[in-house]
Amino acid sequence: MNTLQRALLPILFGTLSVPLIANAQDSGFELEEVIVTARKREENLQTTPVAVSAFTEKELEYRQIDSTDRLGDITPNLVFDSVSPSSGSSSAAQIFIRGIGQTDFTPVTDPGVGLYIDGIYMARSVGNVLDFLDIERVEILRGPQGTLFGRNTIGGAVVVHSRRPDADPTASIQVQVGDDSMLYLTGKANMPLSENVFTNVAVSSHDRDGYVTREFDGVDTGDEDSLAGRASLLWTPSDDVQLFVALDATRIRENGAPSVGAGVNDVGAFATFGNGLLESCQAVSINPDFGVAGPPSFPPPGVGVNGAPGCFHPGSFAGPYTTQGTFPVKSDLDIWGVSAELVWDLNDWLTIKSITGYREMEMESSRDGDNTPANIFATEDFYDHQQISQELQFSGTLLDDRMQWLLGLYYFQEDGFNHNPVYLPVGSILSGGLYDNDSQAFFFQSTYDITEQLALTFGIRYTEDTKRFTPDQISLGDSSASGIFEPTWPNFAGFYLPSAGAPIPAGGRLATFDEFKETFDDTNIMLNLAYQWADELMTYVSYSEGFKSGGFDQRFTAFTPEPSSYQPEYADTWEVGLKTDLLDNRIRLNLALFHTSYDDLQIIIRESFNPITFNGGKATIKGGELELTLVPTDRWYITAAVGYLDAGYDELDPSVTAEGNATPVAITNSLVNTPEWSTSLGAAYTFDLGNWGTLTPRLDWSFHDEQYNNAINTPQLFQDDYTLLNAAMTLRTNDGRWESTLAFRNITDEDYVITGNSAFATAASYVSQVYGRPSEWRLSVQYNF
Repeated sequence: MNTLQRALLPILFGTLSVPLIANAQDSGFELEEVIVTARKREENLQTTPVAVSAFTEKELEYRQIDSTDRLGDITPNLVFDSVSPSSGSSSAAQIFIRGIGQTDFTPVTDPGVGLYIDGIYMARSVGNVLDFLDIERVEILRGPQGTLFGRNTIGGAVVVHSRRPDADPTASIQVQVGDDSMLYLTGKANMPLSENVFTNVAVSSHDRDGYVTREFDGVDTGDEDSLAGRASLLWTPSDDVQLFVALDATRIRENGAPSVGAGVNDVGAFATFGNGLLESCQAVSINPDFGVAGPPSFPPPGVGVNGAPGCFHPGSFAGPYTTQGTFPVKSDLDIWGVSAELVWDLNDWLTIKSITGYREMEMESSRDGDNTPANIFATEDFYDHQQISQELQFSGTLLDDRMQWLLGLYYFQEDGFNHNPVYLPVGSILSGGLYDNDSQAFFFQSTYDITEQLALTFGIRYTEDTKRFTPDQISLGDSSASGIFEPTWPNFAGFYLPSAGAPIPAGGRLATFDEFKETFDDTNIMLNLAYQWADELMTYVSYSEGFKSGGFDQRFTAFTPEPSSYQPEYADTWEVGLKTDLLDNRIRLNLALFHTSYDDLQIIIRESFNPITFNGGKATIKGGELELTLVPTDRWYITAAVGYLDAGYDELDPSVTAEGNATPVAITNSLVNTPEWSTSLGAAYTFDLGNWGTLTPRLDWSFHDEQYNNAINTPQLFQDDYTLLNAAMTLRTNDGRWESTLAFRNITDEDYVITGNSAFATAASYVSQVYGRPSEWRLSVQYNF
């Protein structure tokens, strides 16, 4: 059976017989009107001519989606991973929509999919794996959002709306327990203070053991240890003015990302040294004074250990949930932010909105790159980030309400530092540097009703980005008597590495400690023509543009007078879509087909063992999404979604294909995180238990097609197609006070790679993988006051 058949047969069968779940009302299930703000105004999902998936908090709870990184299980053409390959943290998001995103987490590299909370752009991928704490809904916008959301939404946007306070006093407490000593505690309260001042507060604590064990010290990685809180206030001094203020904070203290080793290139330079310094490896011998006396006992270059016991080689793999690493690992993260939204309806044709945000983030993490006892490759990460943003929107109607218009101004500034000590068998260096970036934009969008059924939308945005980077790259020396870091020192050069250069003494800089500056600007447009054939049927055709800003490289291995930089990448997308509700609102069907021209791709390769970004070429991505909701009776709720991608390179620049690169990219390679098919299917049925309340069992199934996790298509980072099966059973009392759910995830105990990092073909010699959590269960009890 081919991939297409495996992806579609369960959908076709399930649409007839096996159902899924969403939101239940007191009288049973029904199709709800879903309000979205994909065009920065409140609209019905079914009359919004944009490819958008929207989920309410309750629907996400029913489907066991409790954090942003699980959205990919239910959203077509979305890949949302919680670990960036070299971060060492389980809170550094990799987000891809329709095959466009970013894998790197450094502050000199921007995401390709924007993440927003209450209108505030979350600039850095670190900290963007969010637990859903008292939210109202999540919207996933597919395709370039260059006019209304701006830069770095070239693939799309994930928009989280927190719950706003209201006049209804409510509170709830939830306790969850499960395997791996899981204990989650959550409390929420909505408290009106007066007739026009309302507040709410939510707090949570997550504690859980990890699912990957280090043989060296028994430490479990992939664990959870977090505290989070959120408080907000809504003030409505008049019918025309409202102020919404929100404060959030998160503290994470964990053992690091659940990375495991996937093999060592034993003929690589650092692996040879690492093996040679291990007492257990007798196949390789190295002079302990190699930095002074030269290499009389170095093994010949290119000679492996031939699988000798006690040594590490390409076949060294302890399993998906065991690591042999010995370097200390951790992931500490502190985040807080405040935002304010002021809305003033001046009159019938003019509304002014101000959105202000400030955020801070600090992270300390460390990882054992090779995941072996050998000292081959390890890193630490010290990350400090601050950002401030201000958006002003002026909106209204003209021409007897036939024209809706929006005019906006946007300013964003961020600064901080990212320092990365790198530990190698030939010495250590401090990588990273200081950054200071700002962005300014002007945008306009208008929708004109040509007739009662036909509407034309035009949008335009001009953006100017300024990036400043000060490299802070220092030699930390090595263990030899010469006290230098020099993967190209004379005793080493020409023997294991190709180039020779002057030694860099401890304390010496690998790059000039000067500020370097680049400015990028672009103008994006959007055109959309929508036709409302009937109240329940709308079609549209659109053209949209987006760009992702350029930046600098921050990882060097030899003296570099000036850091290399790269230019923006661009995407232009044509799309047609259909949205309809059928059979007296029993069926909801949304369909989108698209074609994207993707230019100046920012491709990460390794010239040596350090990752470098190049504008590597052009690609074409085409495909579509289908989302179906079926409510045959008020007891059944069935959902299905299918995403399809046909992606490939059209041309590649010699900078990424050159044979001199350690990891060249081939024109036939797959794009990163671009599965051909992504499908999901689910169902819920509610049983009436009389005085006992209701019982709702549900089943969720998702299919993820094969994909590569890096541009060079490393075999160890290839994930074959796999399926995930989840199930849950929820009991609710008739008065709505008590609610309890027994849930199971990954019932079939699938082993699947979500990300990884490869320097296998370089001197660094290693490959690491991160697997998803194996089968698990949890039991939750909630009381609503």
